[in-house]
Order: sequence, then structure tokens, then C-alpha cells
Amino acid sequence: MAPDRRADLAARAAAVAGGTAPADPEAAARAPRTRPVRVTVELSPMEHKALRQWCAQTSADLDLPLVAGAEVFRALLSLMRTDPAVAEAVRTELNRTGGSRRRH
Repeated sequence: MAPDRRADLAARAAAVAGGTAPADPEAAARAPRTRPVRVTVELSPMEHKALRQWCAQTSADLDLPLVAGAEVFRALLSLMRTDPAVAEAVRTELNRTGGSRRRH
């Protein structure tokens, strides 16, 4: 890929992310991240059981061979970004639960 094209793509990626293009020309020439990012979610045994049951029921309802838990999280993220009512429902639940279950 030509250096000008790389710089243009980096500037676009920065603009989409809400930032600005890097001041360092070499950094601007680097391609934006394209590899997936792995995220780990720890669920209680009951949460995991509920997720598995929901996936199994949804798989049957939609006549799909499998509904993966990761796809449920991806769908929820997509809905949170595009549907203000879903985003608000998630915010309400986070407020109710304290927003984080991480141990300090």
C-alpha cells in the first residue's frame, strides 16, 4: 500500500475514533488495527447457565444449529450503539449493580 494511502487511512481511522491524526508522520503511516481484540468476561455459574439456556432456546426458536454466547454479546453491543432504548436499559442496570463487578 502506498505511504500516502496509509496516511489517509490512518487519518480517517483517527477521525472516526474521535481523535486526530498523529503528529508523527511515521505513526500516521501505520495501518489502523485490523486484528480482533479478545475480551474475557467472567460469569457466575448461574449467569453462565442462564446464558447457555438462552442460547439454546434462541437456537431452537430461530432454527439455527448454534447460537454462541460471544455472538449474543456482539449483538448486544451493536444494539447498544444503535438503539438508545437498549443503551439506556443497560445504563440503568449498570447503575443498579454499581457498574463494575471487578474486585479491587
